Amino acid sequence: MVRRALALSLVSALVLGFGACGAKGEGSGGEAAASAGEGGAKAAAPAGASAFLTPYITIQETLADDSVDHLAELGAQVVGGAEALQDKPGVGDLLAGAGRIAAQDIETARVAFEKMSMGVIAYLKATPADRDGYEVVHCPMAFNNKGAYWVQKIGEITNPYHGKMMLRCGDKVEWEKAPG
Repeated sequence: MVRRALALSLVSALVLGFGACGAKGEGSGGEAAASAGEGGAKAAAPAGASAFLTPYITIQETLADDSVDHLAELGAQVVGGAEALQDKPGVGDLLAGAGRIAAQDIETARVAFEKMSMGVIAYLKATPADRDGYEVVHCPMAFNNKGAYWVQKIGEITNPYHGKMMLRCGDKVEWEKAPG
């Protein structure tokens, strides 16, 4: 409970801070993309899961594009969407990562995203009905060859850990073989 409150406080502070100094970024399309994506994800997953999966996927795509734009807002959306599911597997890790995703540098954001991803994978492994339209991918080269997993929409690999430099690096993993 304390972790959740701390994560919410941190994300709220970052959202307010970024909103105040990020006004010049208005109209960049990130907000529209996040809002537009919400409707599509609701068709792919029940409302409980889509509330955090939609912004999580937008974060994944943003990092794959080597950007940190709108991560504070997206992290706050993940926290808000996952709050009601705290008793579910993986949600604690998801919230912990989301509370730190609003990083100024992409490497710190990618570390937070890995924590979020492990939570999302654990949640989706425990709730197979929510997996429709999503797949698990593993990049063996992430974090100095330690490797890292993530969830993305089914389709072409878009690596959030290496971005444009190695956008297609990764192997799709069966849900049953994914960690978590």
